[in-house]
Amino acid sequence: MQPKTTAPITPRGIELNLAAARPFEAMQEARNLLRTARLGALATLDPGSGYPYTMATNLAIEPDGTPFFFVARLAVHARNIEADNRVSLALAEAGAPDALMRPRLTLVGRAHLIPAADENDAKERYARRYPKSKLYLDLPDACLYRVDVEALQINGGPAQNANEVTAAALKTELSGAEQLMSRARDEIDRLNGSAAELAALVALAGQGPGHWRVSGLDPDGIDLSTSRETVRHWFGRRVTSLEELAEELRR
Repeated sequence: MQPKTTAPITPRGIELNLAAARPFEAMQEARNLLRTARLGALATLDPGSGYPYTMATNLAIEPDGTPFFFVARLAVHARNIEADNRVSLALAEAGAPDALMRPRLTLVGRAHLIPAADENDAKERYARRYPKSKLYLDLPDACLYRVDVEALQINGGPAQNANEVTAAALKTELSGAEQLMSRARDEIDRLNGSAAELAALVALAGQGPGHWRVSGLDPDGIDLSTSRETVRHWFGRRVTSLEELAEELRR
């Protein structure tokens, strides 16, 4: 029987001196880390011992900001999730020389198997970030799980801790942007096929030349990936159509 708690992440029960905290843009840090982190520590609960079982995993993101990950059906994680679907994901910036000096994000929620009707789109989205994943995504025991985030904790570094960011704040609203989302796949392919537009996008995202590809598009921004990293260009305003996207990218 699962223990009853008032929240997935319970209060620490200690007084914090908030005046001593260093200010930082907690919500934007959390949203950016969620969208750009490629590697996360996935923790599930062992049904026999009750101990947490943690392993590194790739992370991909659906257009609305829902994280999802790959697990082989024979893996320990798959067995654990089947017994108890409560999970935690810990994300940090890749390549940081000292992780405790940089933003870190913990997500807590429940993992659900992506249904067959959504599986092909999810695999395509995953493969845009991780091109070599085609070697394992089509294996007979391949599974993709999305995480319904219920709570989170964002730490921006020393004396930068925030509790007020909610799971809802991580989401991107897709309603009203049906025209953009229905054409997103074709637009991603078109941008990737235009060297000039792709180079302009890379510069817009503050990056130098490299083997960049557009890997994601939603009303709030556009993702660019190489084989080693993902960056995000956040739009200055919400974009709901291809016409608005073209205007935004010309700004």
